[in-house]
Amino acid sequence: MISKERLETLRKEMEESQTPLFFYDNDTDGFCAFLILRRALGRGKGVAIKSFPELKGQYLRKIDELNPDKVIILDKAEVDEEFIDGCEKRNVPIIWIDHHESKTSKNLISKTSYYNSLPDAEPTTYISQKVFNRKEDLWLAMIGSIGDVYMPEFAKDFEQDFPELFSSEMTAFETLHKTELGKMIRLINFGLMDTITNVVKLTKYLFKANGPYDLLEENRNTRQLHKRFGELNAFYNKQVEKARKESDNSKVIFFSYSGEISMSSQIANRLYYENPKKLIVVAYKRQEKANISIRGRRALEITKKVVENIEGATGGGHEEATGAMVPMESFEEFKGSIIKIVEESD
Repeated sequence: MISKERLETLRKEMEESQTPLFFYDNDTDGFCAFLILRRALGRGKGVAIKSFPELKGQYLRKIDELNPDKVIILDKAEVDEEFIDGCEKRNVPIIWIDHHESKTSKNLISKTSYYNSLPDAEPTTYISQKVFNRKEDLWLAMIGSIGDVYMPEFAKDFEQDFPELFSSEMTAFETLHKTELGKMIRLINFGLMDTITNVVKLTKYLFKANGPYDLLEENRNTRQLHKRFGELNAFYNKQVEKARKESDNSKVIFFSYSGEISMSSQIANRLYYENPKKLIVVAYKRQEKANISIRGRRALEITKKVVENIEGATGGGHEEATGAMVPMESFEEFKGSIIKIVEESD
């Protein structure tokens, strides 16, 4: 947890900026963190980070294009040397807010104003909400926190205002899959998978939205969002059903798929909710690499152990929820190693 004193310092650092540029991870945690801070400040532009695992130097072009006076990085564990040194050369300070273990060198991190909630690892959305503590942003803080499978202490405040959307008696995983709040999380996740034009429209709408029903109710501003949700939710349910049919009595559910839509994280979350005693591995296969989501007990330990022995593979995350990227030529090796480790464990 980040101390109140540090949060106050963070708030002042952000308020000093007149033209901040936010780089945020392209999921509900990173996106909602950006929305909360942008709504509180009333200024700034945002760029979704699509590179994995780090924020890469290629994003310096956005700094040259938009000319910010400060860069704010949200929910990204790694930032490469080219980006940090590029910001330094351009005299653009970096604020970096995250909750993951980072492999970025201490020397590079020292060139930024670094805020990390480890060892408690509260999500970036949670940290962002704590900076300004605006009641009108609490619903976004809940979406981002539960979307990252974390139950914040302010959940009871949200329940008091919206008991029909959420029950604090549920776990974060139950909330994801059994409540209207969970639907809101899928709405945003799937909305972020739309075209750039539609994502920009959604973002601008959420800058001014008053509460959760502005998202849940279909109107002229959310019609495309709900249309996209319907399309992707059907695809999501189809993949989950395929994975269920492929599961057996082993300790691992290993499911892979391909196509134009990457939603391995959402599929893995659903399968883990249904099979909490198994390790869940969901791989989205592309021509050159596989993007993989892993859920379950010892997920981080197992992920690290496997990727360190495969050239070109990367991986990391949280204790029971990780991500990995594996070259396709090593995919079967990765699969075999995962299954072997889990089957041989207690």
